[in-house]
Amino acid sequence: MSGSMSNDMFVSCQWLKHRIANRHFFQNLVILDVSWASDKNMEDEFLREHIPGAQFFNIMDDNHTDMYPRNLPSVENFQSRARAIGINNDSHLVLYSKSQHGGLFVSGRAWWTFSYFGHQSISVLDGGFSQWLEENGDVSKERCSNCNCKLISLEIGDFSTNVRGNLRVEFDEMVQIVKTHGQIIDSRASDKLNLKDPSTYIGNAINIPMSVIVKGHLIMPKDELREFLTEKGVKLNQPTVCYCNSGMSSCSLVLAIIYCGGQARLYSGGYNEWKRKIYSVEHLPLNS
Repeated sequence: MSGSMSNDMFVSCQWLKHRIANRHFFQNLVILDVSWASDKNMEDEFLREHIPGAQFFNIMDDNHTDMYPRNLPSVENFQSRARAIGINNDSHLVLYSKSQHGGLFVSGRAWWTFSYFGHQSISVLDGGFSQWLEENGDVSKERCSNCNCKLISLEIGDFSTNVRGNLRVEFDEMVQIVKTHGQIIDSRASDKLNLKDPSTYIGNAINIPMSVIVKGHLIMPKDELREFLTEKGVKLNQPTVCYCNSGMSSCSLVLAIIYCGGQARLYSGGYNEWKRKIYSVEHLPLNS
């Protein structure tokens, strides 16, 4: 299963348990609970129970707008908050959340965001907090700064952002990708679009809801996932752009494609931006 390698994109609960138990050998490990929900304060949930040594990091902390309801943090905001919890440039981040689909809905977004801001060593806990509980992982109910667990550094980190703009597609480039029939994946639930109505999706998008790449709480095994994507019509040797409504679930498809050895980028504006801007561009077709 994924997670057998220290720098793999996914790590298993057993892998993380071993490193927590032997933390003195893995001092650059930083565990982040990146849970987020639109209807409740997930930091309160974090305080109720979390993986020992984890710190809470609000991946969605920025000014959201009607056009961009899931906006990216500013460079300054992200860097200062990452440093404040001790993240260094050489930290190995392990991300998990309590969201649906084994936490991948939010952990995928967190993985992409840290990648976009230039961090190099990032893993997602396969199965998230749900799998951790299922495998009888220990839980803590206190902030690590108060519980004397000695699993985190309380020093200010030296993480410096290095924005990797090539991971993100902006609206104007997306227009060109549509015009040239580029490979596009729509990760929204199938009932959110009507493939018989081109106004409900972008370009020649292949619909792959992010939920289908998770089995139980775990990501599909790599070979099975690669075969599944190929059967859906994804050409892993071609550049791919993934989108959803506002840049959340699509991050998990970017992650899945790169995990399988493909090339993928995120159109973070998503269909929410597309449907608002497309009508204002004279003579621009909705679909190719």
